[in-house]
Amino acid sequence: MQIRHAKAGDDAQLALLLEDHERHYGNPVRAGAGAEGAAFLLDPACGTLCLVADDGGKLAGFAVLNPYFPGPLLTHGLYLKELYVAASARSAGVGEKLIEAIRALAKSRGDTRVLWTTGEDNAGAQRFYDRLGMRREKKVYYVMDV
Repeated sequence: MQIRHAKAGDDAQLALLLEDHERHYGNPVRAGAGAEGAAFLLDPACGTLCLVADDGGKLAGFAVLNPYFPGPLLTHGLYLKELYVAASARSAGVGEKLIEAIRALAKSRGDTRVLWTTGEDNAGAQRFYDRLGMRREKKVYYVMDV
């Protein structure tokens, strides 16, 4: 299992993983809907970082990160927007490898922290992050639909 940045040629598999991610959270998605998202993530101009878990040429998961500024004391960091592992690859260490790669990426960039949220009812994700020793913070999460 190799964790690497998404690259040209990952389009089709990444699109399918994005669609699978949406279905996992109960959102209806039409076949092919992930292509636009994959193209966005593979465009260096978008500023978003996408790591993929490559299992011998088959993508097993992804992490989507956005740089942010300012953090405490005018530092910069990464916001983990999504971390997803395909059902067929869960409980095989893929999530842990993605988290390790996120930590290494953040350190190499000089980021001071990585932030993310989980759904209040997403007990599985919370158990995963708790098991890895991640710190919880009490925050209120706002959304502005436009």
